Amino acid sequence: MKTTHKRLLVLFMLLSLLLSSLSTALADDDDWYTYTYSYWGEEMASPNAYMVTNDVYLQDIDPELGSLSNASGLFCIDNHTFVCDTNNNRIIEYIREDGKYKVVRAIYTFNVSQPMAEDMKFNGVVDNTMFSPTDIFVKRMTAEERLKLYGDKYLGEPYDFGDEPLPQPTEAPADNTDEQKQDDENASDEGATTTSDADGETGETGETGETGETGETGETGETGDQPAAPVAPVERKDNIIRIDMDCDYEIFVADSQHNRVVHCDYDFNVVSVIKDPKDETLTDKYVFIPIKIVNDNAHRTYVQAQGVVNGLMEFSKDGTFTAYVGAAKVVVGFFQKLWRKLQTKEQRKRGEQYVPTEYNNLSLDSRGFIYATISALDDDDIYAGTATPIRKLNSMGSDILIRNGAHFPMGDISWGNIQSTATGASKFIDVIAFDNDTYCCLDKTRGKIFAYDFQGNMLYAFGNIGYSKGRFTRVTAMDNLDEETILVLDGQRGSITEFSMTEYGQMINEALLLYKQGYYDKSAEVWKRILQYNGNFELAYVGIGRALLRKGEYKEAMKYFENAHDSENYSKAFRHYREEVVEKYIVYFIIGLAVLIIIPKIIRKVRKLRKEIREA
Repeated sequence: MKTTHKRLLVLFMLLSLLLSSLSTALADDDDWYTYTYSYWGEEMASPNAYMVTNDVYLQDIDPELGSLSNASGLFCIDNHTFVCDTNNNRIIEYIREDGKYKVVRAIYTFNVSQPMAEDMKFNGVVDNTMFSPTDIFVKRMTAEERLKLYGDKYLGEPYDFGDEPLPQPTEAPADNTDEQKQDDENASDEGATTTSDADGETGETGETGETGETGETGETGETGDQPAAPVAPVERKDNIIRIDMDCDYEIFVADSQHNRVVHCDYDFNVVSVIKDPKDETLTDKYVFIPIKIVNDNAHRTYVQAQGVVNGLMEFSKDGTFTAYVGAAKVVVGFFQKLWRKLQTKEQRKRGEQYVPTEYNNLSLDSRGFIYATISALDDDDIYAGTATPIRKLNSMGSDILIRNGAHFPMGDISWGNIQSTATGASKFIDVIAFDNDTYCCLDKTRGKIFAYDFQGNMLYAFGNIGYSKGRFTRVTAMDNLDEETILVLDGQRGSITEFSMTEYGQMINEALLLYKQGYYDKSAEVWKRILQYNGNFELAYVGIGRALLRKGEYKEAMKYFENAHDSENYSKAFRHYREEVVEKYIVYFIIGLAVLIIIPKIIRKVRKLRKEIREA
């Protein structure tokens, strides 16, 4: 009998342990999937703004092509998605039809005409292959527009490669890190005032003119700590076409280890090449390694190049380097300058070098402003708000991003997130901007997407590190297929995860759009509906308060701002409410004041008159 009881007890304990493990696993997958932060920096659970609707693996769609390897670039336009399959030295194009992804083609080589052969030389050989492509940018352009802008050189007779061998890599890919450090030390020794990124300011580097509008968002992934590109034989492979298409697209490829940006048409006929930039700030040993690229409607190409800390490199239509844009501008203190003057050359070399911080990605919004991310920032500076991991640059290179939220756009506020074992600040490696001026940042630290409105308020965050649905092993890039669909590239897993916006996310976008269009009453109604979904969403209270403030209902607006701990808007509402009260009661105040002044005089007059009558 006792033996039976013991067996039942052991069985019960094992069953309890199993259920506990199962519930923990389910909690890890589902609990707190989407969240936001309160005014006090506390994580607040939120309804899902996006849901996973697709996981795309190349080997599942087209087994012959195999899997992606260290894919690091992603670009979406219309229903097309382009991926830079970096270690496989190719670009994969997908098309999305009826919710499913199909492979359009795999591109290994460019088509080179005889007039363009000289520009495509690498190590003295005409090389039409790709070697570690890290980024791709695509925009709309017709053949007629291209001919007018660039001429017809790219349509000349095809170059005959014959049996011409390709140059093979014999050592690790080029890296400018050591060269840049030496350059910074030389600059410091010469007395140049170069500085760190601590104050988060973005300064001018010379006028660049208007940036121009673009119809697409440029976006691609991580650069700072990617695994090294493969040191493997380079082969001239035939391109693989699965679906024959004819699109009016212009394509730019960051062919990083060939030290060039290749500009081509949709059929990958080479139109122009950007390589070997010339500038007095670049040493003779500098190797041009383009990592991320965008091209605006003024046909300027902006490049984030490895080892360049002076800002983004701007190139004109003909490929000429013209300026640096958006370099961090930090002033070194007087005593720091004085101390460096008193140091020996060796002490200066060993001491801290004050240099601007290198960008790691860039993107264009629909109005031509550049959004740029920086991940190589000190955690303490990020937490203090003195560093700016996300910037919005105008044509002069100045940071015009609005940061009016309770917390700066910096990703996670609380770094001890129970949903992740990762430590430290969020590190943004990609950004996409939407037409309603909201934007999303991709965090490589915890594999999350953070969404912000045009005022810098955090809307929601989702994602995490892991292998379950909606989680990642190593995010490298992100882009939006449309205004309600986000794609995230996992470079380690070789997958593309599709997120589609939920009704909750759509309502937030609707409320923000209505407010920007001046429909304050309608905006407030949508925010009230949002509060029914999420009563903890402080931005909804702010949204209602703003609408009431615009309508002139200041007292009611104060209540909503108070609920959201929005002291700035509360002060505005209170100031207007005070003015309203003063205007409303000013007449009564004047009458009362007059009464207080005049009646005593009248009384004194009457008393004086009565006294005179008695004495008479």
